[in-house]
Amino acid sequence: MRMWIDSNTKRYVPVDEDLVIGIVVDKRTEDYRLDVRGPSYGVLSALSFEGATKRNKPKLEIGSLVYCRVSNSYRDAESELSCLSLTYKKGWMTGQAVFGELEGGHMIETSIGYARSLLLPENVVVNCLGRHLAYEIAVGCNGRIWIKSDSVAKTILIANAIRNAEFLDPSRTESMIEQLIKHLQG
Repeated sequence: MRMWIDSNTKRYVPVDEDLVIGIVVDKRTEDYRLDVRGPSYGVLSALSFEGATKRNKPKLEIGSLVYCRVSNSYRDAESELSCLSLTYKKGWMTGQAVFGELEGGHMIETSIGYARSLLLPENVVVNCLGRHLAYEIAVGCNGRIWIKSDSVAKTILIANAIRNAEFLDPSRTESMIEQLIKHLQG
């Protein structure tokens, strides 16, 4: 059983099986180093993608965003990251894999506790936005959130709604989102 204390800290400590959004800071022959907002970088093997082989593997560039999970965390060393899903088996080339490079969209950073709350099924801001807009979201336990929709205006609206909702109660969050949607529809 995993337990943690929710707080609004901005320092992330990697934990096994956490979902994170990393930024590629270094690429080597067989692996990538990713900034995961932790005390050290994480290492992602180029073969840690569903269906990847030595000949056919993703080619990530420095600055690319990657949605992955912490497969092994270490107290005093770089954590091992993986884009292999334990339950969902779609290849990285299909574009249907759970983990992998996040293309397009916009990334924002929040507190660690707030990011974890966005992963809950009953989260008000995510559900309310979903009733009004179609969008994709990837939430990392490290406080990074990636958002993509069909227009820049909608993506900015979603990012602002998520940021602003952090300190609002649920009824005020719904009211704020409805006002933003009305303003968007003009």
